[in-house]
Amino acid sequence: MQQESAAAEPDRQVLAAALESLPAAAWVVDRDGCYRYVSEAYARLMGTSPALCLGKHMEEVMPASLARIYALRHRQLIDSGARKRFEQIWTVDGEPRWFEVHMSCLCDGDGQAVAVSGFAQDVTQHMEQQEAARRVQNELEKRVARRTHQLSIINEELEAFSYSVSHDLRAPLRQIAGFAELLEGRLGDQIDEAAAQYLHHIVDNTRRMDGLIGDLLQLARINQGGLLKTQVDLTAIARDVLAGLRNSQPERPVELELPGPSYADCDPGLMRIALDNLLGNAWKFTGCRAEPRIQFGCFARGACTVYFVRDNGAGFDLQNAERLFGAFQRFHRASDFPGTGVGLATVRRIINRHGGQIWAESAPGQGATFYFTLETPN
Repeated sequence: MQQESAAAEPDRQVLAAALESLPAAAWVVDRDGCYRYVSEAYARLMGTSPALCLGKHMEEVMPASLARIYALRHRQLIDSGARKRFEQIWTVDGEPRWFEVHMSCLCDGDGQAVAVSGFAQDVTQHMEQQEAARRVQNELEKRVARRTHQLSIINEELEAFSYSVSHDLRAPLRQIAGFAELLEGRLGDQIDEAAAQYLHHIVDNTRRMDGLIGDLLQLARINQGGLLKTQVDLTAIARDVLAGLRNSQPERPVELELPGPSYADCDPGLMRIALDNLLGNAWKFTGCRAEPRIQFGCFARGACTVYFVRDNGAGFDLQNAERLFGAFQRFHRASDFPGTGVGLATVRRIINRHGGQIWAESAPGQGATFYFTLETPN
């Protein structure tokens, strides 16, 4: 027996050294609640030494507030043969600290519970970091809620402004144009050339301003409401838009090139507006060409489909490309190519709402190609 005890001693020393190396306070308590092993770290937490703990009951070593809790858990684990993990505050040197505690029932070869082992690791820093993260998250959520409320108010104001613009500004403009036309008709042959020119300018400018207001209202409304996505044949929409443009100027021999059906998951109403603007620009800027050509098409790029509108029109300098999709940005004189400068801003907003991208390639006098996706390219 002495030889067996002597042989087991090195094993116990190795086990004790292993337990001491853990970044935690460890202990073992027998069935009766008396300490069989206590690490240096655990003894320091209890304000004593390992030698003074061995053989003593938990209630003699632990503070009374902890002893009652751990005696109960010790008995539960002995009865159930289970293990338990929990977090608890221990007071260390007068300062409350958070500990993560693990307790397990130890059984002999016959499966009988003989002891309970435990270890406790100081997780105060981790808990403080979690609490700081929660505070930051709560503050961010409050800020988001405030911003959302503010945006809701702004959207309501924009809707009221849009209604006001639509009714309070457009109606007087149309009356000005109408009365100017009535005046021109009433004066008939009595009006001189200069006065007729003045009336003509009044009518043209009121119509131009009415168109600008319409474009601005359309731009403002793009972000309102939800997307009604469905499978849409963009080729069919492009064909319909170009048919309308051709009917408006049947004398223009524009060569059109369209692919077969090209389906996309998108909002048909918004994509009609986008293609109206892109193809309308292509039609307008090829007005100076003897043999104008407009092409709508698409091609695959990885798992993404890229759509494009290409023309051989006036083109523009790509050095100004960063301003291309801004409102009221024009690269040509209004006398050469009339317009409000809002169309491409509207197109970009529509493409962005679909989660896609839009970009252009061009050079002065060499036409332009506008590419867009309706999803983020890979």
